[in-house]
Amino acid sequence: MKFIQNVDKERFDAFAIQSPLNHYSKTSPFITFKQKEFYKGDLLGVEDDNGNLIATALMLHKKTHVPYAQFSYIQYGFNLDYENKALLTFFLKELRNYAKKCGSFFLRIDPNITRIEHEKDGKIKEGGFNHEFVTQAFQDCGYTHLGYNYGYSGNWMSRFTYRLDLNQDWKKILKGIKRCSQYTNKNEQRCVKVHKATIDELNVLVMGQEDLSHKLGFEPYGIDYFTRLWKCYEPYVHYYVVTTNFHQAKCNLQQIIQADEKRLLEMKDEKKKDPILKSISAMKKEIVEIEEKGYDKDEEIPLGAKFIIMQGENVWNVNMYTIKTLMNFRAAFALHRFAIEDVYNQGAKTYDFEGISGSLDPKDEYYGQQDFKKSFGGDFLEFLGEFDAVLDEKKYHTWFKADHLYRRIRRKLRYIMNKK
Repeated sequence: MKFIQNVDKERFDAFAIQSPLNHYSKTSPFITFKQKEFYKGDLLGVEDDNGNLIATALMLHKKTHVPYAQFSYIQYGFNLDYENKALLTFFLKELRNYAKKCGSFFLRIDPNITRIEHEKDGKIKEGGFNHEFVTQAFQDCGYTHLGYNYGYSGNWMSRFTYRLDLNQDWKKILKGIKRCSQYTNKNEQRCVKVHKATIDELNVLVMGQEDLSHKLGFEPYGIDYFTRLWKCYEPYVHYYVVTTNFHQAKCNLQQIIQADEKRLLEMKDEKKKDPILKSISAMKKEIVEIEEKGYDKDEEIPLGAKFIIMQGENVWNVNMYTIKTLMNFRAAFALHRFAIEDVYNQGAKTYDFEGISGSLDPKDEYYGQQDFKKSFGGDFLEFLGEFDAVLDEKKYHTWFKADHLYRRIRRKLRYIMNKK
């Protein structure tokens, strides 16, 4: 085997995109996208004795102020056959040596390799697979494992996700989506529609993000961020916007009420009338809400947007934000439902929801988000976590303490400012 540097972009991406482990951050456009944060990136790989590319890794380099030095980072790890332990060990050692050669005081890798198998509800599957031998391989090659932490416990990348298998019959996929028919019908009645959008409509994504940032207290990305992301990954970008016409939705509900009231007059069984009467009452309240909250306008109103990247057969939900309005206008469901069918028809085999907390506690503040993603029938995945190859102990510990202090202060300040 031979460790190689400066792999040709087309060769690098062709190998990465067909890899089962690939992520869009493991292909060459990521270097350009991250230039503001990481000043340099390298395309690295391994060739076998016949000159065939058998492994790739995208290594980024970043300057630090405390200490004044540099570290290296491989987001979501490498693309290779990790069951090939000789290849895994060889590449781990070479990546460590390369980072040291570049002058970095540590190298971080957080591979998107699954740890142990889980049931769809997140519980550990008895007798399922176990890939902790990869953790051991990292440690044997001089890397420190930072632990199997909670999903949002300071990890640079989420350690848990839900991933929907699209390599099955479409009817089976729909059947696996909780309340799919019910929510689809509700959205149709309320004129909730999704369309494939253009780069000129990125403001909808920004608007939805700002709405959420005020609620959760995080710093939102600007239009420049999403524009740069689009242009870097343009061949792979799929973007969707969801809208409604509240006035038309109100008219639809009024028509349904009239039809139901007419049906009630023809019914003789009083017990069968109860659910219809409850439905009519709920729709009347909804009409009042539309009017009282100033939504009753005869025009298309954006409710949110979704930005995804599809490379080869794999899809990742990069960003999705919706604007909170009324409960039965299910914008987030509509976006996922539309996108899943769209990419399925284009040959996608996986649909990654890109991050959940991993907590099975219903009291967890992010449990609702996780439960919503689970409702689409995907598989609960847990990754191995973060590994640091410490190349200069003194600089590393200085940086580690300073970084934790900086991030803690930054979170508090952002929370205060965005809440205001």
